[in-house]
Amino acid sequence: MARFLQLTDLHVVAPGTLCSGVLDTGAILRAGVERILAQMPAIGPLDGVLVTGDISEDGSAASYDLALRELARLGLPVYAVPGNHDSRGAFRAVFGGQAWMPAAGMLDWVVDLPDTRLIGLDTLVEGQGAGRLQPDSLEFLNLALNGAGARAAVVALHHPPLRTGIRFMDNIGLENPEDLAAAIPANCGSVLFVAGHVHGVYLGRIGPHRVVTAPSFCSAFALDRRANARVGFLTGPTGYALLDTGPDESWTAQPLFMGDGPIDF
Repeated sequence: MARFLQLTDLHVVAPGTLCSGVLDTGAILRAGVERILAQMPAIGPLDGVLVTGDISEDGSAASYDLALRELARLGLPVYAVPGNHDSRGAFRAVFGGQAWMPAAGMLDWVVDLPDTRLIGLDTLVEGQGAGRLQPDSLEFLNLALNGAGARAAVVALHHPPLRTGIRFMDNIGLENPEDLAAAIPANCGSVLFVAGHVHGVYLGRIGPHRVVTAPSFCSAFALDRRANARVGFLTGPTGYALLDTGPDESWTAQPLFMGDGPIDF
């Protein structure tokens, strides 16, 4: 069994600025890390931190430096995939020293633990909010799942292959979930897909395989399915998830801070 923290949608900005003119996401990250550190005796031991995208809001080197300094305080290996707010070049530069980071091409990777294969997929289409899995990434996934053997398989990506009912988020969701479904080998065992992007907890399936989305570390979206729903965000509740792999697999959302809103973008 392996145990990971799943953090997502940190939306860190360069020091001295605010995300959406409201959120001091650097301070929010710092406070969240403090709370997790206080909780570690109750939730550990842990094998790593899995960040499912949107580490940065603005793609700046300063935002990544701030985020990585805070995450380093957890004292755990960090594995990450890019989100729609990330910059692929800056992301590759900041994680360039990690063994799992590919030197070129899409930011797809595999990490093998004794009984778990962790697979990261790049859904970033730079310049747009929606995500897409490119043919190279789909082929990468197929090969990685075929090679998982008896290990538990966890696939991390930013844009989840599910719909939330929040119109403005579904409009910038994963554009080709059918291609993802087709890339999963028919004979592979159960796969857990973990994602972010939607700033809330949603459960779904892609074929027989489960999909879960973690709460954002910095803000939330109201579940409002009306055609005229306000486009904006809440300052909470925020949170993270705890993932155990293996025969006793579980995925649990953990709260951090409550908030208020909605606030227009």
